[in-house]
Amino acid sequence: MEIPNDILPFFQSAGWYPEHSVALPNKAQSLIPEGHPAAMILSTFGGLKVGRVGLGEECAASDIIFGLIEDSEDAVGKWNDLLKTKLIGIAEYHHSHGELFIDAAGKCYSLGLHDTFCFEGDNFNQAARNLLLGRRSRPMLLPGEESVMVYGEIYTAKSPEVYRY
Repeated sequence: MEIPNDILPFFQSAGWYPEHSVALPNKAQSLIPEGHPAAMILSTFGGLKVGRVGLGEECAASDIIFGLIEDSEDAVGKWNDLLKTKLIGIAEYHHSHGELFIDAAGKCYSLGLHDTFCFEGDNFNQAARNLLLGRRSRPMLLPGEESVMVYGEIYTAKSPEVYRY
């Protein structure tokens, strides 16, 4: 997997190198559908803690701790249905205050405190860049939900920052 140059040092400092690979635990193999990008991410970065929490470009930068997020179906099941995909948790971030998910197409989402669900990027590299460099994610609203608070701000369905799915 190729890591963008602007975030490569975060991964290298964590001990990652291009040939790094870990075997997926049996639990991961049973939870991850064949061909799902979560398998590649977890085998490439599993067990690594990348980055650190601190000052970021638009919001706080985060650390990312790679590992399978188990028992997440209750939290993301409704999003699986709405997005018509299978979300697999691949990491915790920001001192484990949030969880990073990837869907079957490779798009990334996060679940934060208070069940706040956000779009993190069209692909893993974009999501990692946003988290590590402290770039804001895009809040998502459930059908019928009028607003959500993220970054201490209230976003409504009319807010341009809200991700439309």
